[in-house]
Amino acid sequence: MIYQPKLPRWTHQNKALHTMNGAPAFALLMEMRTGKTKVILDEFGQDVLDGRIENLLVVAPAGVYRTWEVDAAKHLADEFKARVRIGRWESDAPPAAKRSLTDAMKRRGPKILLVNVEALSTVDAAKVLCTLFLTQGPTTMVIDESTTIKNHKAKRTKFCLRAGLLAKKRRILSGMPTPQSPLDIFAQFGFLDPRIIGHSSFERFQARYAVVTPKPFGPGGRLINTVSGYQNLPELKAKLQPYAYRVRLADCYDLPEKMYLRRDVELTPEQRVAYAQMQAFATTVLENTERVTATIVLTQLLRLHQILAGHTKSDNGIIVDIPENKTAEVLSILAEHPGKAIIWAAYDADIRKIARKITEVYGEGSVARFWGGNADTREDEEKQFKTDPKCRFMVATASAGGRGRTWDVADLMIYYSTTFSLEHRMQSEERAQMVGKTDHVAYFDLICRNTVEDKIVDALRNKKRLSDMITGDRWKEWIAP
Repeated sequence: MIYQPKLPRWTHQNKALHTMNGAPAFALLMEMRTGKTKVILDEFGQDVLDGRIENLLVVAPAGVYRTWEVDAAKHLADEFKARVRIGRWESDAPPAAKRSLTDAMKRRGPKILLVNVEALSTVDAAKVLCTLFLTQGPTTMVIDESTTIKNHKAKRTKFCLRAGLLAKKRRILSGMPTPQSPLDIFAQFGFLDPRIIGHSSFERFQARYAVVTPKPFGPGGRLINTVSGYQNLPELKAKLQPYAYRVRLADCYDLPEKMYLRRDVELTPEQRVAYAQMQAFATTVLENTERVTATIVLTQLLRLHQILAGHTKSDNGIIVDIPENKTAEVLSILAEHPGKAIIWAAYDADIRKIARKITEVYGEGSVARFWGGNADTREDEEKQFKTDPKCRFMVATASAGGRGRTWDVADLMIYYSTTFSLEHRMQSEERAQMVGKTDHVAYFDLICRNTVEDKIVDALRNKKRLSDMITGDRWKEWIAP
């Protein structure tokens, strides 16, 4: 047997560019952390240099699309960065800012427009801007985390399919294009080119590649068609292969042992109101306190922190849920990850909520829990997570599961929320590490922008204790609006 060393990441990126070779439609099926964003930016720069493409439209989830701006600053050549204009759609931006963005995207020269895919479901102005942008010159249109358009009936999917016809090149990026079913690829590859899979109708596509069985539904026993299995999958794989490039994380050895990543999460309207009210209340309390201590400040931070997690406590001690977007962001990340993952949450209410939502998507037995509320069963659930391939997710509190546990079957951690304890953070990060482990671990922090979470997570990542940083009047940097 000949030893085949793992290839470094840059080799995969170069090979991906070579494989695309200017193709009008192509899928980069590269797992998280293998550099698919860099591949697109490299191709865009070369296309502009060669005069083939002028603009790049990136459609990505709300928690991701801002990171393209950071990656562009990191990966684009300095001379090119000085020329390229980058615009980012913000649904809550004032009208003047939106007009300014539209004007900027009309100017000549290379441009990158970043739009969150959620806006394409409901915001007409975002659709108008994308359509206008695609007519300004030859454009590459990219759908990042393309599973966000897997539902062929969704408004965002229908718009992307129409808009893609205006693009000279189309690209989809996904680490796991079929998280639930092979049928998930219909709309994704339909965006690239319906001729790839040979079907423009979902019904005909489903009839070819799924086994559909009529089953009774509802009180009247009405028959509905239910997918009971799949067929002709080797044929489907052969159709996709010339138009896709696959990279697994296991193929790359030059990744850092720990990779810290961030997902921005928008506040819901209900959270914005609750946060502003609590921020004003906390500021008033602290300003009227004769001697402000770190303990008092942390108490006020806790109240703000709970609102960002999606709940608050009423005056009579009842937990009140607040609509939030973090749970959806957890599911979005998991949809791109083929392996096992640990989700950390600071509060019991969040453990229940996250576990319930994961079960709804991935089925019974897919999630284990480790927290104070399941002390009688958590050892058995932990064993299931470590040994059962179907149990892919562990949802835990750092106070219960952050010490003395070996959960190295996972190579992804998501911090839905993090406690204020530096010890909790450092201990929890080590649960997926083990001597001799070769897989690298990614750490995602879900952060509500322009809130106390920004400072809390930055401090803990940099191994600083919050109590040491909140001294004297510095509490105003953390809480005061």
